[in-house]
Amino acid sequence: MQILPACQLDLPEILAVQKAAFAAEAQLVNDWNIPPLTQTLDELADDWRKGIMLKAVTDQHALVGTVRGHEAQDGFYIGRLAVLPQWQGRGCGSALLEAIIEQAQNRVQNRVQSLTCADRLVLFTSTKSERNLRLYERFGFRPFKTDTTATGVALVWLERV
Repeated sequence: MQILPACQLDLPEILAVQKAAFAAEAQLVNDWNIPPLTQTLDELADDWRKGIMLKAVTDQHALVGTVRGHEAQDGFYIGRLAVLPQWQGRGCGSALLEAIIEQAQNRVQNRVQSLTCADRLVLFTSTKSERNLRLYERFGFRPFKTDTTATGVALVWLERV
C-alpha cells in the first residue's frame, strides 16, 4: 500500500470510498445525513483545492482510503479519514493518519512566519466511535471538548499539540 497525494481525477473514487466507509458510522449514530454521506462532488473538489488530500492505494492501484486536512489560524484540521470496510483493521487508517500528520508538520517547518498555532492538530469523531478514538489516542490526540450536532450526534474534538 502507498499513500499518495490525491489528484482531481481521483475525486469521484474518493467520494465513493468516503461514502462506503462512513456508512458504518451513520449506522452507529443512527443518522444517515452526516456530512460525509451528503457531501457532493463539487464540495469535495472545494476541499481538495483548499487543503491537502491524500489517498491510500494498493499495489494494484486500487484506491482504498483517504484523508484530508487544511490549515486554519488555530491549527491544522484533519478530517474525513475513510477506509473501505474490507480494508479496515489492516493499518491503512494508521498509515493515512501518519501521512497527514507528517504533511501538516512539514507545512509548519517550511513556513517563514515565526510563531503560529498550526502545529496544533485537531480532529473530531462521534463519541460512539470507540475504534476511531483508540486510533487517535494512539497517535497522541487528547479530547478537549464535546459538542452535539443539530441531529443529536454527540461529537468529541481531539487535539495534539
